[in-house]
Amino acid sequence: MATKAPKSILKKPSNPGAIAADQAAAAKAREVAVTHAKIIHQQRDLEDQIGDSIIELSKFPLVRDASHTASNPAPSDAAAFRSGIRLFQPGDYDDLIEERNAEGRCGYTLCPNPRRRFPGGEWKIVGSSILPKKEVEKWCSQPCAKRALYVKVQLNETAAWERAGIDSIQIELYEEPEQKLVKDMSNLQLEKERDAVKIARDLALERGDINRETQQSVPIDLREKTTVKAAQEPSLEDQPGTDGHLMLEGYKVKSGERNPSPMDMDEI
Repeated sequence: MATKAPKSILKKPSNPGAIAADQAAAAKAREVAVTHAKIIHQQRDLEDQIGDSIIELSKFPLVRDASHTASNPAPSDAAAFRSGIRLFQPGDYDDLIEERNAEGRCGYTLCPNPRRRFPGGEWKIVGSSILPKKEVEKWCSQPCAKRALYVKVQLNETAAWERAGIDSIQIELYEEPEQKLVKDMSNLQLEKERDAVKIARDLALERGDINRETQQSVPIDLREKTTVKAAQEPSLEDQPGTDGHLMLEGYKVKSGERNPSPMDMDEI
């Protein structure tokens, strides 16, 4: 009696098409995993960058002299500050203020002064308001509080990695009253100059110096008219072949008409 060949207990191999599909799915899963890992790595890099910016900005301003104050910071400090907090969330900005306060500095990054400290209670009267003392002590003065909060309201709650590639996000500093006055005067002067240019252009269009369709200047060549005959003085003397004796101040008396008197000539 013939013996049967032993059966394999291993799973039979699938068909080639199923194997290829499994390999493609595995490759796709690896690709997704790598993409997620890169995103997480980028997020952590941005978080580290924000943390480093908080430490660096806590030491600002870097330029310290009598000519630069919180209302008139050094351009290099202002540019670095605006760039450093571009991707901050409001919470990151609060961390920066706390870091500066811990070092005894005013919470406004571009202010070189120390923060205020008040003895006694938990509340402080500021103008007509009663505020928590810890809030008032964050700044050296109310103007610096206004400058700092003006920056904070421009920050977005959206995660930094969602805004990292948006170049249009810019942070503006508080516009000081004296700076605003200078800017308004400059804009007024610029507006006057624009009006003067417009008026000059309109006049040129009316004169025909500028083509209305192309708005291009039209070259004008002025030339003296060439005369073929020399100018002669008028004369009352008889000319050959003419009735010069009938002419009076350029008026020719018709046949049968009396010579006009000077009064008649006035009426003519």
